Amino acid sequence: MAKYLTSILKKQGTNLAKLHVTQIGGYITKQLTGELDMNDYASHNDESVVKKAFLTRGLATLAVSSLTDTPVKNLAKYVTDGSKDGGIDMIYFDVNERTLYLVQTKWHEDGRGSIELGDALKFIDGVRKVLDNDLSTFNARIAARKSDIEQAVFDANSKFVLVVAHTGQDALNPDVEGPLKDYVASQNDTSELMSLRIVDQGQLHRAVATGLAGAPIAEEIQLRSWGQVREPHHAVYGQVCAADVAAWFASHGNRLFEKNLRQVLAGSSVNQDLVATLAERPQDFWYFNNGITAIASEIKKKPIGGNSTESGIFECFGFSVVNGAQTVGSIHAAFLKNESAVSSAMVPVRIIASSEENPAFSGEVTRYTNTQNAIEKRDFVALDPQQERLRQELHIEGVEYFYKAGSGTGGSGQRFDLTEATVALACANPDVSMSVQAKREISKLWEDINKAPYKQLFNSGVMGPSVWEAVKVLRAVEAELQKVTKTYTGRDALVCVHGNRFIEWASLKVLGVSPHVQFSSIESAVPSVVAATVEKVVAAVKTHYSDSYPASLFKNLGKCRTLATKI
Repeated sequence: MAKYLTSILKKQGTNLAKLHVTQIGGYITKQLTGELDMNDYASHNDESVVKKAFLTRGLATLAVSSLTDTPVKNLAKYVTDGSKDGGIDMIYFDVNERTLYLVQTKWHEDGRGSIELGDALKFIDGVRKVLDNDLSTFNARIAARKSDIEQAVFDANSKFVLVVAHTGQDALNPDVEGPLKDYVASQNDTSELMSLRIVDQGQLHRAVATGLAGAPIAEEIQLRSWGQVREPHHAVYGQVCAADVAAWFASHGNRLFEKNLRQVLAGSSVNQDLVATLAERPQDFWYFNNGITAIASEIKKKPIGGNSTESGIFECFGFSVVNGAQTVGSIHAAFLKNESAVSSAMVPVRIIASSEENPAFSGEVTRYTNTQNAIEKRDFVALDPQQERLRQELHIEGVEYFYKAGSGTGGSGQRFDLTEATVALACANPDVSMSVQAKREISKLWEDINKAPYKQLFNSGVMGPSVWEAVKVLRAVEAELQKVTKTYTGRDALVCVHGNRFIEWASLKVLGVSPHVQFSSIESAVPSVVAATVEKVVAAVKTHYSDSYPASLFKNLGKCRTLATKI
């Protein structure tokens, strides 16, 4: 009897899987007929082969649409599937989010399976070539995405999402998922540069069933130590387990911030600090974080828990985070690294009901909760009396120095600001770690004005005129580096762009920059020194780190120290 029931359930599961695939296929056909480029199949006689190719390509647009809320029709032109595609079926650059999506898809008519190891390895190799800006072996469709690819790979703040989408119910085999995760991890040795998203049949079907961006989000939210405000607008507030917040983002992605002013700013210094706090001090996260503000068209408390305010479950319809997107994204990133730590952290949350009588109110909540003045790490530098001393010394020399935020900016002429001074002093420092930190996250150099690394750059022994001389040298080296970069192509050009601070550090070292050296005495040597330094750095990277993505490589102190010994 047990075997019979198992057989029946298995058959029902198989039938349901096929039904879901049929529904996904129907959606793709309805949305993308006439939208996808199928010219390479124009003379193909086997309709089943053509249909599968069409659905495979449509699947890529559906997967990315579910992750970005971009309509599938708008994504059709980014499909790259075809011969010589390197295992990459779609390339899409989200300009606003500065994120490049690289997609591989597999269509399983029966709703079973996932992807094979060979497919995964081919995909990884294709991605590696794209990140090296080497498109010579790819088809015309990928070549047509050259501008988007270069916009991403030449931007140190861009992120990359590898998307594996399939219509199977099965999870990826560990032997398949392992190489994908290992490759992603190898690119994230200094920051969250790359992520992997597996989009399976269940997620695809949910996206189709909800009409993608068309359906409002509904969430059941458990609030601890909760309270509520009835007038003039209904709102509830309390603490939410950080693991629950991570689940919001995992389920809905950026749809969660549909009514917010911005989405997740991946890689920002604030995000990294949040992730570190969650990993190292989860019990204190509630005390340190400003929390999350959300709106909902309707808020209903479930009867469970009665009138106790210790814990309550609230059904929130039309749920959208309007302030705290960075907190949500950081919690999700931390959860992927350390699930147990994040599960012990609590987050302050308030949910405000948007009133039907006053529909403009929710917009006001979004605007006012996002227009409070934020204090950044560089703002605390204004408390250091050495900065004012430097300003006064430079003022006597006829040079303007701006160290307070909003007081002015430099970049040209007889004026410069804190950022330019910090980079110049970091690149002039004998220790390469300073220039690496300036590249990786310059705000760390201002984190504590009472100790290193800040004190190594700005102290009573640093004179205003010597800072100005270092800035002038840096400007000359930067200008020459831009000229030299134009003579390189492909991966070598990426080394010049992403390795700018390292190259500048190495050049200043060769030039012998010190507090007593005048720019005028070394100005003529700058062109030849920069050209020679770039040549050495490019060669050293080829020899020692040919598999490292340059944007990540030059933020890795250990690797940069090794490179420093090779040039």
